[in-house]
Parts: sequence; structure tokens; C-alpha cells
Amino acid sequence: MEQQMERWVSLARESSLAQGQSKMFTLEDLQLAVFRVEGGFRVTDNSCPHQGGPLSQGEVVGEVVKCPWHDWQYNLKTGCPVMTPPLKTYPVRVREGMIEVRVEDVSPSREEDMEDGEKAPLDALLEALQVAKTLKQVTEVLAEGLRTLVPHDRIGIALLEGETDKLIQVQTHSTRHILLGDGFSASIQGSSLKRLLEKGAVRILDDLKSIQARRPSLWTRLLIDEGMRSNLTLPLSVQGSPIGVLFFSSTKKSAFKERHVGMLKQIAGEIAISIEKGHWVSDLAQSNERYRLLFEMLHEGVFVCRSPDVAFDTFHPNLAGWLQSDVATLKARTLLSLIAPKAQQAFLEEVGQLESVGASRIFETTLLRRDHSPLPIELRLTLIEQQGQQSLMGFVRNLSEVKALNEQLSQKHSLGTIVGKSAAMLALYDLVKKVAPLPTTVLITGESGTGKELFARAIHAQSARHDKPMISVNCGALSESLLETEWFGHEKGAFTGAVNERRGRFELADGGTIFLDEIGELSPATQVKLLRVLQEGEFERVGSSLTRRIDVRVIAATHRDLQREVAQGRFREDLYYRLNVVQLRVPPLRARKDDIPLLLKTFISKLNPRTRKTIQRISEEALRLLLAFDYPGNVRQLENMLEHAFVLCQGAVIEAEHLPPELFAPKDDLVTEALHTENPLATLERKLIEKVLMLTDNNQQLAAQRLGISRTTLWRKLKTRP
Repeated sequence: MEQQMERWVSLARESSLAQGQSKMFTLEDLQLAVFRVEGGFRVTDNSCPHQGGPLSQGEVVGEVVKCPWHDWQYNLKTGCPVMTPPLKTYPVRVREGMIEVRVEDVSPSREEDMEDGEKAPLDALLEALQVAKTLKQVTEVLAEGLRTLVPHDRIGIALLEGETDKLIQVQTHSTRHILLGDGFSASIQGSSLKRLLEKGAVRILDDLKSIQARRPSLWTRLLIDEGMRSNLTLPLSVQGSPIGVLFFSSTKKSAFKERHVGMLKQIAGEIAISIEKGHWVSDLAQSNERYRLLFEMLHEGVFVCRSPDVAFDTFHPNLAGWLQSDVATLKARTLLSLIAPKAQQAFLEEVGQLESVGASRIFETTLLRRDHSPLPIELRLTLIEQQGQQSLMGFVRNLSEVKALNEQLSQKHSLGTIVGKSAAMLALYDLVKKVAPLPTTVLITGESGTGKELFARAIHAQSARHDKPMISVNCGALSESLLETEWFGHEKGAFTGAVNERRGRFELADGGTIFLDEIGELSPATQVKLLRVLQEGEFERVGSSLTRRIDVRVIAATHRDLQREVAQGRFREDLYYRLNVVQLRVPPLRARKDDIPLLLKTFISKLNPRTRKTIQRISEEALRLLLAFDYPGNVRQLENMLEHAFVLCQGAVIEAEHLPPELFAPKDDLVTEALHTENPLATLERKLIEKVLMLTDNNQQLAAQRLGISRTTLWRKLKTRP
């Protein structure tokens, strides 16, 4: 059965045709010629009715086209002949920057290939796509319109970047936590996806987990980590050229069928055109936003000069005001003369990076005001060409107020070099401020990498002893005999190799603070000697009988549970109570993940000058991965991960691909997997037994011990498992 209806079809962008130009387009079985004339656009059959010549190659005068093969002429507006049989014309309009033509659609009815109830929602989807403007709206229409027709939990649009093989995820809609988010990109050179795009073939993957052993791409691994189990990939093309792909994913295995493929193929063209139009509208909106920001920057400060050591060609009056100068005086100055002397070398190195016209650099530097006070600025320098000569154009942002606000925030959300604004950290800051002025002994507990020494230094810095030394000793790094000499010093000749007398750490810290790290590693004999110092404030050097008195504040730290150590007889109870007058419990990073963005910002500021880079921020996808990690190594591990990313990142934004591989390792979550079964408790027990057997090389006796059950019980459970 055939059905006849009219529809509007997008042909090209309005900007692709200049006045007097024409192009030929193939639309299914139609050959159309599009002409841009003074009155707008005209669309006709491309074949001359008289001889069949392509009219798109003909000469246009006003609204009349002359066939290039003979003298027949046609009025493009009415289709009426000037000297020949009538020419068929088509209604045309410009909608949201796209040239659209209305054509009669004579084709086999979709109803023949659809199940009952599919035609109405599919027609509604196509109508909604015509109305959708931005790429986000197109994605929402597809997700909602295809929810029942092609059941899915996730839909993603990825587009090719220009003429490259780089595929970029541009829109995502999901019912689950998204790991493979917008902005994620990957090269498809040599991949199966590249071949799919070239052939226009649809691909169904029934079980994503089954391909894990074949080292799947990061793209696929992230989909699996999101909980997706099957996937359908629909290639998108416009006018025969691939533009990207549409991904459908489901948390169920084998969720997609051939009938879904057939349905999507029928509307793939309309979907591709809507996506390209939406992408173009979104790009235009972003471009308009960039121009708006540029305009706002012009209200801050802009200048042009031939080079840093030549007087300004022009500048915004704001610049003179910030520098406490008048316009006439500033005209005679050079940019380099305004840069603070200590910042000039770094400034010239940034300028040296501008190798070609259009190149830009963004960095912070310091100018000097008229009274020689510093003016912190953010400077964007661009190499431009004017009147045949290269010049520097600069946009200046005054950072004085920003720096002041940051300082206020820093004081509120930090303690010295410690950073954090979570409730746990704010409570610790308050406790440090209370205990610091007192001579009280402090015990700092927490996992390795949480920053215990930083808290010790903060206490010392805020105490009355801040102008005296703070001496640190790692008790776990020295043997018992060496530790005594390190603590108390020795006399000349006290032992072989003692050729001079030596003051110990306690003596060096007299009047100040001594920080004893890893105090839980002390032997019982050494604990006794430390107890005496804490109780009496006196000691003897090794090889001396002279008792020396000291005034030292003791701050100790450990990652061990000292109460448990006392209960098990490994740590003296009296020493524990001497140390545990005030205890600071530093939380692990996994317990204060709200602090991670602030920590990352601090580390970026710290690493940029050290690595001579200008990294500005971390992408949303990379931040999402960093927030999801548990950090057994705490803050130290987070800083190491960011330094790893600094090594790989060559731009201004750290992306997910720059992060260490351990962030992408799949989690072995037995509980989550069991919860998705009909009998979670039985499934969890079975999987736990299987896991322990695997770890013990199928040794049932050892596995039973690890599980805390008898071998007979384990045998019985193995016998009854499904």
C-alpha cells in the first residue's frame, strides 16, 4: 500500500549559499536545484523538462534561470516557462538557519513494518523533532519519544569533530549515574566503530560484559561501569556523509531486537538532520556567548602594542585608572615597564610562546601601580596582524578584588596549608585554635596520607612557641638503638664512631615543639624512656650521666589504634594516657569528599608554577571520576593522581583520559550484583564462597578458615548450591 503526504525536509544551512549561487541536492528519488536569488531561495526540479540538462549549472539573472544545454529559460518563482514547457517548483522556507523544502512523500507505508501502536508515537516523535531547536532538546525528544518504541536506560549522541576521526560525546540522557559524560572524546581510527560509520551499518551488542576479556575501549568500559549490559549503535549521516552515532544502552542483556533496527533505519535520516541542526544551533548559541563575554571583557581593560618594549598603540581608560595613572602618562609607557621586576622573566617566556597570528596565552602576572604597589591581573595575550605588521592585543582582568575574596575564603576554609570546608574539618580547625595556645600534649590520629604532620605544624604555628623550632622525628624509620641517640644525643666516645658530641632532637627542640610521628611503632623499652621525658622533662645523652632538663611541647601522631594496642599489650597504658591529653582525629578523604574540588583547586595552583603549565580546570567527567574514588592513600594519593594528570595534559583542561588507570578499574561489588537477583541473600553467599575459593586456589580447608565456618559446613553449602 502506498500513502501520500507532505513533509518539510532540511537541505542545507542558509549560509552555505551566497547570492546568485545554486546547488544540487538528491532527496530520495528527487534531484532538486536550490537557487539563492534576491527574493530568498527557490527550489525546482534539477532536470530541464525539455532536454533533461541540470539546471543547477545554469546562469541565473534575477529570478530567471537559463538551461546550460540550450536556450530554454524558466521563472524560478512560478515555474512558468519563458520559452519552454512548465518547470516544477517546490515550496521553500528558512527555519532556524536551515533551508527546508516541502515535498510529497510517496513511499511504502511504515504501517506495514510496524507493530500495532507504533505508528502514532513515531509520527509524534518526528513532529517533535521538527520543533526541537537545540541539541539538548533533540536528545530529550529522542529519549522520551523512543522510550517505549526502543526501550532503553541510556541514550547518547556522539559526533565526529570536523574531518577527523575523533568522536565526541555531546549529549547524554540516562536513568543511571553517568560516567561516560558529555565532552568525553576518543579516536575511532582503525576501530570497528569507524567501519560501522563508513558502511552505515547498525550494530547490536547483546552482552557488554562478555567482551571485557578482549580489552574493550575505555568508552565501553565506562558504559559497563554505569551498569549497562547491552547496546545498539545507529550511525548518522547527512547527504551521504557520516556525522556521528546515536547510542542506545540498556541495563538488561539482549534488550535490542532486529525490529528496533528496522524502525530506527526508517527514521535515521530525519534524526540525523535534526541532530545536525540542533548541533549547529547550539554552536551558534555558544558563539554568541563567547562574543558576549568578549564584550564584557572590553569593559575591563584592553590594549594593543607592537611589542612589550614599545609604547602602547591604544588602551582602555580603565587600565590607566587601575594603575593610578593618567592617560597621557600611560601612553608613553611600555607594557614591559609596567610588569613587576620579579615577574618580567616569566612574562617574556609567555610572550615567546606566541609563534603565529591568532595564537593566545592566558596567565596571571603582576603590574606595578604608580605608588609601586602590586596589581594582580589575569592577562590574555593574542598575536594579531594590523596594517601588515604583527602586534599584541591584550585583555586585562583586575584580580585585586578576586584575590581579596579568595584570601577571606582561604582563611575560612583552611588552616595554614591544610585545606577543607567539610563539617569534620571545620570542627578540627576549631579544636586546633583552642589547643594551640596551651602547652598541652596532643595526639593526632588518622590514616596514612591524611596530613597529620600539617596539623602538628598548624598547632605549633599558632602557639606561643611559634618563634622557636619545631623538630620532627619519624619513630618508625629508626631502630631502637638509633632512635635513642636521635632523641637524646650522645657524648664523644659514647660508642664506636661517636667522634664528636651530638645534641639530640629533644635538646634541639628546647623551648619549642617536637613532633613524634608514627609513635605506635616504638618498642616497649623506648616507650619507657619517652615516658620519663614526658613525666619529668629530663633525660641523659647516650654515654653521659648528666641529667639535662628541657621545656618541650610534645605532639605525637599515629595511624594505629593505640587503645587496641594497649589492650593487646603492645603499647604502655601509662604512656598512652600521657600522650592522649587532647586527641585530633583526622578524617580520611573518603569521609570528606566535599573537600575534593577545593583540594584540586589548591593543587592546581601549586603544580602550575612547578610544572610551568597553565592548566585552568578539571573537566566534569574527570571530576566525576575523582569524586567516585575511595582513596586508600588519602590526600597524598589525590595529589599524586593530579600530578600524573599534569604530566599527560597538554592543554588548559584536565580530561578523564589524563587520569591514572586505577580510577577506571571495575569495582568488584558483590552486594550490588546480588541485589539485582531474585534471592539476594543466597546469591551473595554463593558468590562470596566462589570468591574465597578462587583466592585460596580451591583449597577448601583454607577457604573454610577464611569464611569462619567448618569444612563440613562449606562442603554442605557447595553441595546444595544451584
